[in-house]
Formats: sequence, structure tokens, C-alpha cells
Amino acid sequence: MVTRRLIALALLAGVVGCELAEVTVAETQPRVVVHATLNPDAEEQVILVENSLTGRVDINDGLRFNPLDPIRTAGGDPIVGATVQLFAGADTTGVTAIESRVQNRGTGRYTVSRAQLAILPGRAYRLRIRTTDNREVTGETLVPSAPAGWVRGAGLIPRALTFNRATDTVQLSWAPSADARTYGIRVETPNGPWFLFSDSTRFSLSGSLRNFFVPGLPSVWYPGFRQSLAVVAEDRNFFDYNRSGNDFFGGTGLISSVRGGIGLFGSLLVLETRTVTVIDRDRAPLDARWVGVTALGDTVEYELWVETAGANASSVSGRARGSPGVYAIGILQGETLRLAALSTSSARDTAAFFTGRVAGDVITGTYNSRFSTTGPTVFRRAARRPL
Repeated sequence: MVTRRLIALALLAGVVGCELAEVTVAETQPRVVVHATLNPDAEEQVILVENSLTGRVDINDGLRFNPLDPIRTAGGDPIVGATVQLFAGADTTGVTAIESRVQNRGTGRYTVSRAQLAILPGRAYRLRIRTTDNREVTGETLVPSAPAGWVRGAGLIPRALTFNRATDTVQLSWAPSADARTYGIRVETPNGPWFLFSDSTRFSLSGSLRNFFVPGLPSVWYPGFRQSLAVVAEDRNFFDYNRSGNDFFGGTGLISSVRGGIGLFGSLLVLETRTVTVIDRDRAPLDARWVGVTALGDTVEYELWVETAGANASSVSGRARGSPGVYAIGILQGETLRLAALSTSSARDTAAFFTGRVAGDVITGTYNSRFSTTGPTVFRRAARRPL
């Protein structure tokens, strides 16, 4: 009997709980949000300054992203007209950043050129921001020291590497950097970056690596793609901010490195970059070079691979030969092949879609872009050539 009463009370509480009362929430004041990472290799240092979103400001989230206006076009509320200054060491004069303007309006994007202030490894820098309504934000960072033999800009020159993901492992090693809290390893993929922190100066990346930052755990390495890899030394501020998280409801959890606001004022030093040309073993019938002529008379060649085989559908990746930076990802389901032609190595930059039928050594299909549809295109199997 007692048990039944408890169950009945619980059910009653659940029913009552479904009746939502109208509650007036007190308006919160926006906080200054800062994102800035000093880099000695950069021609200019970029400092993004915006308001935290409180619901007071209508945000246009339908804008196309503009890197010169990153806050507003990403759905944020830029702080314009602020005084943003960088100081080196004990200097009290500092240099004042210039706010970028797009279509005669401020953007919350402030820059300091190398001519104004050259950022050097192993030196301390301070940031001070004053908004027009007298809010002030400050922060400090110590740029990781340069390892022996470091030369400005040398780490940005990528070393070329051809990588067979079925048999090879990317072996990384680098000279240590004093003052670095940790090292970051980042690989650009069609689905967004894969990155990891390392306390060691050696690291190995296997061909079977999966991107645990993306739903579905897709591959990190895509056959046919040229993918960028970078190793950087990071200061404590950069490491703490990027290893922490933000609670969606409470807005807490981020390890902030600025006072008077929230966000990041940190630094890094680029140690090494590589351009990795990814290939794979030929296992599936689709794995080949395919040569075709479009309805417009253009010759097109694709190197294609079954990227991950599935029971009902397989993912496909590859690259257009003779068209630098044009890649392809897609799905093979039975005889039906659907490809997205990318204008860069990112899936967000889809230029056209191809839908075709695979029949032995022939693929027949059509291209569809945003503005037009082509007639039939016939591809025929051909022998591979080195990428």
C-alpha cells in the first residue's frame, strides 16, 4: 500500500510539473568577450571583441560568413569603437589596434600589424581594452620561446608528404620550446579539424585515425585529399581555454585568461607544417582513375577510392586531376554513386553534385550545380597515375 501511494504521488508530481508557470527572468548585462592569440609568424595580430549574447540584441544568423567581419556574420554582437592596446614587456605606451571596417561599419575585429609591433618568441605581452561605455578588460601572455634553429616564417613552409593510410604512419618529432605549456597537433579534414594536445615532442598518427570531434567518428585521412597538418607550441592560456568547455545553459566552465570579461588572450609558436597527400590501397572496383568528357566537351579526371566500406552504403573520396583544390566526397549505394565536388578540401565548400550509375568500367551521370544542370557525362576506368 505504501509503495502504491509513493508511485501515485510521483505520478501526480509529474503531471503537476508539466504545467509551466510564466516566469519573468531579470535582464542580464552583457559581458565583454575577447578572442586573441598572438603568433610571431603572423603579419598582423587579430583581436576579436564582442558582447556576450543576452537576448537584448536581434542577431541576423542568415549572413554569409566574412572573415573580415567574423563576429557579426557568425551571429555575434561586435563591440565597435573600443580602444584596444597591446604592450610589450614593461612598456607603458603600447600600440593601439585598428578596427576593421566593412561597408563603413565597425566589426569588432581589431588588428596590430607587424610594423606597429613585432611579436617575438619568449617575450611577455599585455592586452588592455576599454569600451565606449567604460568597461575594461586586461590580460597577459608569455609567448613560447623559440627552439634552437627557429626562423620566423620557416614553420609555415609546409613539407610535402605522400601518405598511404593503409600501410604508413605519420611520424612527427620537433625540438622543445621553453615556456610552452603543451604542444598542439592539428589536421584539417573535410568534416572539420582534428586536434590533440601532447606533452611529448614525438607523436605518431596512424592511417586508421578517426575524428572524435565529429558525429559518426569519420576518418581523419581521406584518400585523394591534400590535408594540412600543423604542430604548434602553446602557452598556458591557449591550452586552458581550449581544454575547457562551456555549459550551454549556465555559460560556465570556460577557463578564461582575461580580467573584466571572458575569453582568451594567449599565444602560440608554429613549429612545423606539412601538406599530406593521402592515398590508399585499391581494394574496391571503384578504386581507380576515371576519365570522362562532359556535355560541354570538357575532359574531367577523378581519382576515386572507397573511403570506408559499409554493408549497405560506402563512403567515397577522391580528387579531380588537373584542378588544384577540387576534391570529392560521396556515397556509393549499390550501383548508384553520389558525389559532392568541393572547391576546397572542406565539405562546406560544395560547388556541384554528381549523380551517376556505376556499371563495370563505366560511370554515367550528370552534374547539378546551384545554377545549372549538365547533360550526361561518361567516365571510363583508367590506370592510376601518381598524384
